[in-house]
Amino acid sequence: MHTPAGKINITLPYIGYQNISNALAASALAFSVNVPLQQIKIGLLEAPIIPGRLESIKLSENKTLINDAYNSNVASMIVAIKILEKMPGYKILVVGDMAELGEKSILYHKIIGNIANLSDIDHIFSFGKHSREIFKICKNGKHFPEKHKHLLKKELKEKISRKKITTILIKGSRNMKMETIVEYLIKEYKKNDIFN
Repeated sequence: MHTPAGKINITLPYIGYQNISNALAASALAFSVNVPLQQIKIGLLEAPIIPGRLESIKLSENKTLINDAYNSNVASMIVAIKILEKMPGYKILVVGDMAELGEKSILYHKIIGNIANLSDIDHIFSFGKHSREIFKICKNGKHFPEKHKHLLKKELKEKISRKKITTILIKGSRNMKMETIVEYLIKEYKKNDIFN
């Protein structure tokens, strides 16, 4: 980071380019009230990672789970897809409905389907009523109605266990309760050590 008072190297502990602009805004505010650069760096490095917001969880040495289940909208879904396609190994997107989009909900889910379909993501599991539109466009996935979340969990676990290096990103709106899938995978890993 370059400032009128000098420059300092900072490596952020967060996933995603959007965090750079957030860090710069926070740094500018701190700098404007004369906080030393070293203190700004420490503050950025010690800022907590919010659970469910692009939270990286190591299931094992070769299996990474990105918990982005806190909420979802079109912009954050695009960011999540762009982040996932840059991750190592076999990439799996587990996507639930984006809620509260009104009469354009189907259109927005189709837009996400097109973006996901053009991305470097290996497999997509969609879950819910509107996310079916994502599945219909993507050639490399499977859709699950809301009442079949248990089947999604089972197939996801099997898919992960067959791949050596895997990154899984889970995202959906609050009402989809996507965090239950995150909790399930963590529990299964601890219980069975299936992902090594």
